Amino acid sequence: MVHQNWDDDTDYHQAVGRAWVTVAIASCCSLVVIGFVAVAVFGLGIFMALVEALSG
Repeated sequence: MVHQNWDDDTDYHQAVGRAWVTVAIASCCSLVVIGFVAVAVFGLGIFMALVEALSG
């Protein structure tokens, strides 16, 4: 116990850094998924309009 440095926040700061990296990665993945959904929805709408225009 004599050599314990109770003022050292290194582990805490490393954990906070890892948490922010995890949040950043999760946010990027969420934005990618939302982007794919938006492209799929709008792409399907445009495709249906194109099919309707060409068929009739």
